[in-house]
Amino acid sequence: MMRSLRVGVMPLTFVLAVAFGLGCAQSNSGGSSTGGSSGQGGVANSGGASATGGATSEGGTPSSGGVTSVGGVSSTGGTKSSGGMASTGGAMSTGGGASGGLAATGGTTGTGGRLTTGGTLSTGGTNAPGGTTAAGGTTSAGGTTRTGGITATGGTTNAGGTTAAGGATGTAGTTSVCGASGTTYDSSAVATTCTNATTGPAVPAGITSTFCNCVNEGPGYKTGMFSVANNVWGSGPGPECVWATTSTLWGVTATHPQTGGVKSYPNIGYSPKKLISSINTYTSSFDITVPGNVGSWEAAYDIWVKAPTGNTRIELMVWMYTYQTGPISSIVATTKPQIGDYTWTVHYGSNGSNATISLVNTNPSTGKTANVTSGTIDVKGILDWLIANNTTQYGQFDNTWTLDQVQWGFEISGDGGSTQEFVNNCFSVSST
Repeated sequence: MMRSLRVGVMPLTFVLAVAFGLGCAQSNSGGSSTGGSSGQGGVANSGGASATGGATSEGGTPSSGGVTSVGGVSSTGGTKSSGGMASTGGAMSTGGGASGGLAATGGTTGTGGRLTTGGTLSTGGTNAPGGTTAAGGTTSAGGTTRTGGITATGGTTNAGGTTAAGGATGTAGTTSVCGASGTTYDSSAVATTCTNATTGPAVPAGITSTFCNCVNEGPGYKTGMFSVANNVWGSGPGPECVWATTSTLWGVTATHPQTGGVKSYPNIGYSPKKLISSINTYTSSFDITVPGNVGSWEAAYDIWVKAPTGNTRIELMVWMYTYQTGPISSIVATTKPQIGDYTWTVHYGSNGSNATISLVNTNPSTGKTANVTSGTIDVKGILDWLIANNTTQYGQFDNTWTLDQVQWGFEISGDGGSTQEFVNNCFSVSST
C-alpha cells in the first residue's frame, strides 16, 4: 500500500521499496597493450650465428689465426709450422677447432670450439641466451601474449574492458552493481494491455515475460524470493499493466491522468522479517530505466519496520529518483546525514495510518534533489542513524523492532496524458 506525499502543491499517497544497483566500458584503458607483437630483443639477438671469431677473423686466410679465428685452420707459422695443422694452434690444437676455432666465442652454437669450450654446441650457440627463442624473443617479456600484450592488463577484456565499470548506458556501465545489463528499450509501441503472459503491447520489444497483469489489485508474481505486484491503489487512476520475468527484470506500462494524488506503486518486494539487533549489514541494489521528464513520479524504496508486539509499523521511504513530486514533510531534519554513498534530506510525517520517514537523495553541494538510475543503499546504516537521531514524535523505534519488509518500485501520480514505460533491470538485497 502507499501513502500521501506532495506533488507540486498537490498531496499524494505512496509506498516505496528499497533496493540498489550499479555497471562496463565500451572501450577500456590500455587498448592493444604495451609491448606489441615483437618483444624486447627481437628475433636476431646478441650472440647470433656469426659471433666473435667468425670466418674472417684476425690473421687473414693463411696468416696468424687461420681461416676463421685466432689461430684458425692454419695456425701461427703456416701450414706445417709451429701452430700448423696438428701443432699448437692447429686444426685440433689450442686455437684450432677448439678455442677460437670455427665456431669461436659467440659462434654458431658454442662459446668456441666444436665440442669444447667455445665448441659447436657450447654456450652462445643458436639456442643460447639471446638466440631466436631467448629472452626478448618473439614470445618473451613484452611479446604478443605477455604483460602489456593483447590480452594483458588494460587489454580487450581486462579492467576497463567491455564489461567493466563505466560502460555505455548505465550509471557506471553496461553492468550495474546488481548485475543488470543497463540498456534502453523500444517502448514506442507499448500499450496498457496484455495479450498473454509472455508477450503483448505492455511488454517492450525484445523482452519475453512470464507474467502480465492489468488488473488494479490483481494477482502478483513470485520470482525467486521476490514478489512483483501492480498495486494500483489511489483514486482516479488510469490503465496500468505490470509484467515480469523469471529474474528481477520487470516493468510497468501506465497511462494515469495528471489529476494529483498517488495512483499506484508497482513494486518488487521482499520480507526479511529480521530483528534489527540481529542484523550486522543490510544493503540493497537496483538498476532502472525510466521515461523522460513527463508526468509526476519517483523511484523509491518503501521499507517497513514492525514493533515487537502488536501491529504497529513505521514506514521508511528512500527516494532515489524523483520528477515533480515531493515527500510528506511535516518536519524536516536540520542535518543532512551521509549514510552509505548518499547524502539525505530527512522528512518526518504521517501517511494517515502510519508514521512515515522519508529520506531524499540530495546533492551535498547544492542541497537539491539528486537522481540516480543505479545504485546501492545501506539499509542497516539508515536504521542505525534513525534509532540514534530520531527524537521527533514520528517514527521512533529501536533495535528490538523487526525489519519487516523491503520494497522497491515506481510511485506514479500522473503520466502527463501519455503512456509511459518504467523498467526495473535488476534488484537485489544482501545481509549478514
